Amino acid sequence: MTERRARGAGPGGRGDRRTSRSARSRPAADHGRTPRRRSDAEKKRAQKLADGGRRSRRADRPERTVLGLSTGRAVILAMVVCGLALTLAVPMRTYFSQRAEAVQLAAERQRLENDVAQLRDRRVQQQDPAYIRAEARDRLRLVLPGETPYIVQVPGIEAPPVAAAPTRPREPDPWYTDLWRSLAQPAPAQEGPR
Repeated sequence: MTERRARGAGPGGRGDRRTSRSARSRPAADHGRTPRRRSDAEKKRAQKLADGGRRSRRADRPERTVLGLSTGRAVILAMVVCGLALTLAVPMRTYFSQRAEAVQLAAERQRLENDVAQLRDRRVQQQDPAYIRAEARDRLRLVLPGETPYIVQVPGIEAPPVAAAPTRPREPDPWYTDLWRSLAQPAPAQEGPR
């Protein structure tokens, strides 16, 4: 048993072939030296080794940026902007279509108001007795009782009479038209002496 302990065997009776993980990861202690304090740089280096070098790999690679943002943040920002654009697209389209329709309706309203004003003026004009008399004389050629109507006819002012179109002689029908007529309308039977 003393040989086992001299070779470094533990209380479990295992030989020095197997050592625990914790024993392997610990640096060998120098017997007879006083342990010195680790500096900050050594602590960081030991931490990096304990982390498996993951941090050092990240630190070695330059971080990708888009418009001053990391790639992940840029993707999130792009998704938010696209979401806002899709959210605002339908209301904006509705707003612009209603605005165009409002402009069109305002122009139509202005036109209708002008038509109404013209019709009111015409109604007032038609209620005037002098206008009614003048229209009756011009359009209907009416005269008041006691007046003598005169119609002046100037030669050459009237339009010349329209000449009749020259008539062409009738062309004979083609042979198949005559054949069809003879089949469709048979000639009357001639009655003769029996």
